[in-house]
Amino acid sequence: MRRSPSPLSLLIWSSLLALGCGGGGGGEDDEVGESGSTEAEGGDSDTGSEADYQATIRRTSHGVAHIYAEDWGSLGFGQGYAFTEDKGCILADQIVKVRSQRSRYFGQGDNSANLYSDLAFLHLDVRGFAEANFSRLQPWVQEVTRGYAAGYNAAVAAGTIGGECDGADWVPAQIDEYDLFSYHYNLALLASSWQFIAAIGSATPPGGAPPSPPPEHAPPFTTINGHRGVLGSNGWGVGSELSAGGKGMLFANPHFPWHGEFQLWESHLVGPEGFEVYGVGLLGVPGVLIGFNEGMAWTHTVSDGHRLTLYEMDCPPGEPTKYYYDGELLDMESQTYEVEVLQGDGTLAPVSRTLWRTIHGPMINVEPFYWTEALALSYRDANIENFRLIEQFMGMNGAKTLEDFQQVHAEVNGVPWVNTVATSADGRAWYMDSAATPNLSPEAIAAWYERRDMGGFTKAFADEDVWLLEGNTSRDTWVDDPSAARAGLVPAADQPQLERTDFVFNANDSHWLSNPKSPLEGYSPLHGFEATPRQLRTRLNAQMLLDIDAGGGFAGADGKLDLDELETAALANQGMAEILLREALVMRCTGVGPWEVDGESVELGEACAVIEAWDGLLDLDSVGAVVWREWISDYGYLNTYTLSDNGALYAELFDPADPVGTPSGLAPASGPDDDRALDALARAVLRLQEAGVALDAPLGSVQFARRFGQDIPMHGGIRNEGMTNMIVNEELRSDLGEIPQQSALIHEESGLTDEGYLVNYGSSFMMVLEYTDEGPEARAILSYSQSAEAGSGWTTDQTEMFSNKQWRPALWHEADILADPNLSEYSVEGNAQQ
Repeated sequence: MRRSPSPLSLLIWSSLLALGCGGGGGGEDDEVGESGSTEAEGGDSDTGSEADYQATIRRTSHGVAHIYAEDWGSLGFGQGYAFTEDKGCILADQIVKVRSQRSRYFGQGDNSANLYSDLAFLHLDVRGFAEANFSRLQPWVQEVTRGYAAGYNAAVAAGTIGGECDGADWVPAQIDEYDLFSYHYNLALLASSWQFIAAIGSATPPGGAPPSPPPEHAPPFTTINGHRGVLGSNGWGVGSELSAGGKGMLFANPHFPWHGEFQLWESHLVGPEGFEVYGVGLLGVPGVLIGFNEGMAWTHTVSDGHRLTLYEMDCPPGEPTKYYYDGELLDMESQTYEVEVLQGDGTLAPVSRTLWRTIHGPMINVEPFYWTEALALSYRDANIENFRLIEQFMGMNGAKTLEDFQQVHAEVNGVPWVNTVATSADGRAWYMDSAATPNLSPEAIAAWYERRDMGGFTKAFADEDVWLLEGNTSRDTWVDDPSAARAGLVPAADQPQLERTDFVFNANDSHWLSNPKSPLEGYSPLHGFEATPRQLRTRLNAQMLLDIDAGGGFAGADGKLDLDELETAALANQGMAEILLREALVMRCTGVGPWEVDGESVELGEACAVIEAWDGLLDLDSVGAVVWREWISDYGYLNTYTLSDNGALYAELFDPADPVGTPSGLAPASGPDDDRALDALARAVLRLQEAGVALDAPLGSVQFARRFGQDIPMHGGIRNEGMTNMIVNEELRSDLGEIPQQSALIHEESGLTDEGYLVNYGSSFMMVLEYTDEGPEARAILSYSQSAEAGSGWTTDQTEMFSNKQWRPALWHEADILADPNLSEYSVEGNAQQ
């Protein structure tokens, strides 16, 4: 979105000229003007020619990068250069992935993980897609993407790639815009095809022993009992009715991995034609994904909707590569791919595989649902043609009013897999689930419900929140609507959205309770189900906001929120399970003698006493929190207690008329010697004894993050506790070997090990913001810190701040940037590839 230069932009450039744009890119102790500019080549151009790209980078405290440029290409160049200085090794690894070269550099991998990845990305034709669609982007988006790739090249050439890969033979010395766009396409597929990478690469027709899919970054279906198991978040948009200043406020709390390619990186961009934005983005992505500008602030939460549908193919006996469709027998398409695989002796050997697809999409081989004579699975992906991800977010970056912001969602409609929660300077809050969603006919939806209720494969997949359709009928083919952004998708006008002046929020449940006072109903169930039980975390967010709306809770004496109060609410560290169940548990366990469980006699007195005396929080000094965690997690998250289907935990089951208040109450004992709650408490005591953890241990003594050899105490809770500040351990995989190995696991549900609770996932970039008469004021924490470059000073500094609940200002105003005591500045320039 092109605009005329703003007075603020001109002021910034005047100050840069006055400073002479000097300085070197260093750590926290550097000062403005200490050294000259950096010249770097972004390609094979004539070193004597004038540079194609020129940008100025300022670093403020904690390594936050402020990038200034006069044209789009230079803005991308500066951002790409600064990012590569901090965490470039991770992007390099991802480029190797989308180039299908993992096997070439790292071998076939455990359980053929690298081989399957290479084959899948070839079968998805990510490079061909990038080359075919890059020219369809807006010219200015093309420019910023080319510049970003050149910035990476320049930083690598200068030897300033962040991480531990500098000089490794696998690191691409040069990438181009198609490499980067291939990676962006891969990100668009994150909540859809990405989870099937092993399933695509291993899919072979029956006839021999089926290959076993390797372990992935996440389970084949990234859900837990119908809810997203990974990549969650909380987001609040607060409007003028609840804001002490009468303007918009935002709480951003994405839950993302603390290691690997899904980390966020922070920057402030000032570019041509009045473009200015602050926030975080995924690694290698131009612009910001979550952030703010002068008129708009926004965050995202992973949508509970569906990005794909599976198809059960009807294949004739003995002919597994043929299938019926509307009575016609069709041949599957096939293509053979060859991948070079590094051998143990250092040589390369070619490996070829033939992969297959139907009219719906690729065939897949998902454990335990292998491609057999009895079951053959294909799938269709809502983002398989989504080339507008960067255009979508860059358009949002430049939107100065809510109307502009909404227009980008309606016209570009390139959001791949997240909800948007936003607020405007004029005090409006807005929610939309504009994520790409399959458009099924009412007949197809009705048929799916009928098959689900009958059981079988449809029910098995539905239990994992995946839609399995019949692949032999056009009835189940996605419906093309001419008003939709792409073929087969729900049009923007039919996607859930809500504008309010009190509040909107999302915590990874569906759109239904974006504001409990105004439920969103009547939308396609592919966007997520309505009038169904909510997660504990959703209920906690809703209750906090409803209390504020009623003039209580975290609202001050005036009954409204200011920035200090919003900051306190963001890290309040109370869980919904404690609110609902602690008092009842204490009543149940008080005075109980030794309790028999699993053949052992367990004294419950101390455990009951510490839960009764507990402050009810998940803070570092909270005593009783570890006993509570082991008790609530004994019920498990993989069963249905949060949805209250079986009543094992709750006395009162879900009531759609009271979705925030129910389910509630502790389920009664079945008899004097048969009490599920006391069984759980006894098992909690036994597990903590096995781990060597005292029942009265403060949470901070046993929960920690391991960052660059340093163990840092952590507050926060797990999914079972219903925390906004969710801090957990996930089975993450990093191809760079960056993830610390955890010790022996004692309890999978709670993450308890013989070292305690090791944190590697959860609250990542936390930001609270309010608009004032002087513009936006924001505070933030990046929980895992800005840099992966040892010695930068920015690898654990914010992790320690997060441990101490210490926020920092997000520096937007020029005067605040210049006043930063650790300000450093340097200019970079380079050339585009020839």
